[in-house]
Formats: sequence, structure tokens, C-alpha cells
Amino acid sequence: MKMNRLKRTVSALALSLGLGLAITATTTHQAHAYRTVFDPWNYRQNILTAVRSLTEINQQINQLRNEAHSLLKMDLNLAKLTSTISPELSRTLGEIKTLMNRANTIAMNVRQTDEAMQQLFPKEFNASLSGDDIMRQAKARWQQTLSAYKRSANLQAKVSENANTDATLLSTLLSRSRSSVGNLQASQTGNELTALGVKQSLQLQQLLASQYRAETLERSRRMVSEEEARVRFSGFLGNKRAYSTGD
Repeated sequence: MKMNRLKRTVSALALSLGLGLAITATTTHQAHAYRTVFDPWNYRQNILTAVRSLTEINQQINQLRNEAHSLLKMDLNLAKLTSTISPELSRTLGEIKTLMNRANTIAMNVRQTDEAMQQLFPKEFNASLSGDDIMRQAKARWQQTLSAYKRSANLQAKVSENANTDATLLSTLLSRSRSSVGNLQASQTGNELTALGVKQSLQLQQLLASQYRAETLERSRRMVSEEEARVRFSGFLGNKRAYSTGD
């Protein structure tokens, strides 16, 4: 009995000693593992690696932001104007053309002008024409001249009206130029400013052409009237024999 108790006691002590050694070894291993995970050197290296990674990510973000900004500028440079003054310019020039063609006078055409000038203002006059023929021709020349002056006066009034419209268009274009968001809008605004100047130049040319046409007809009419009067007076005098006194 005592021997059995002794054996059981020794076995218990051996078991207790084994368990103690096992717990001590496990605790030592866990402590060693704990020191390995939180090693200051590794921790420092991990921090440096994280900082470098964050720096690279920030650089990539900045690069993407710059590329997006460049694309946005490219998009703005391609932005078009939302409106144009082209319809107003076309309408104004159309009205000028209508006034030029509507007048009951010689058309601003080389062939028609040449034919009308030859008919109204011949190079030679027939002294035998009757008074009715002379009056009819003189009236035709007067009507053409009067119509030419009327056309010129209408064009003068139209150009004066257009000046107010052009001032508004100019103000609009200057405002668009100041608010342009890209090169394309600035270029389009510049083109429209040029178009406005061309339109004004064209209507001025039409006005001058109409004015000079009226003055040309008036001078031609006076010259014809003078020549016609001279020919008729010469025909009236004849060879002067009818007025000579007999011997």
C-alpha cells in the first residue's frame, strides 16, 4: 500500500514537473514570438515602407489631377459659342440688296447699264426730232435720275438704321470676347468681329455705288440736255441764208 502511494506520488510529481516545464517552454516561446512581431527595427522599416508607398500614391494622384486639368483645358479650348451674329449680318445684307434691286432705275449691272446709257444718252442727236419725242426722251432721263437719287436716299437711311444695330452687335461680341473660355471661342468671336467689319464695308460700298450712280446720271442728263439744245438751235438757224438780206 505504501509502495503504491509512493508510486502515485512520484507519478504526480513527475506529471506536475512535466506540465511546469511545458508551460514554461510555451511561455518562453510566446514571449519570444511577441518580441519578434513588435521588433523596433521591423516596425521602423514597416513605417518607412508605408511612407514611401503613400508618397508614391500622392504623386500618382497629382499626376492624374494634372492630366485631368489638361483634358479640361483641351475641352474648354474646343468649346464653341452658343450663338452667332451670322443671321443678323445676312439679314442686313439681304435688305441692302433688296433696296438696290427694288428701285425703278438702271440696275447695277454692266450689261444693263451699257444698254440703258446708250439708249438714254446717245452720242448723236437728230435735229429733226419732234417736240414730243424730245420731251419723252428728256422725261425718261429725268425719271431714271430721280429713281437713282431715291435709291441712294433709301440706302442712306438703311445704313443709318444699321449703325444702331451694329453698335449692339459690337457690344455683344466684345462681351463674348472677354468671357471666352477657350481658344476656339476666342477665335470664333474674332471671326465674327471681322465679319461685322466686312458687312459694314460692303454696305458702304453699296451706298457709294448708288450715290455715284445717281450723280453720274444727273451729269449725263445735263450734258445731253445741253447738246440737244445746241443741235436744235443749230437746226433752227440752218445755213443762215434764210436770214440774209437781199441785194
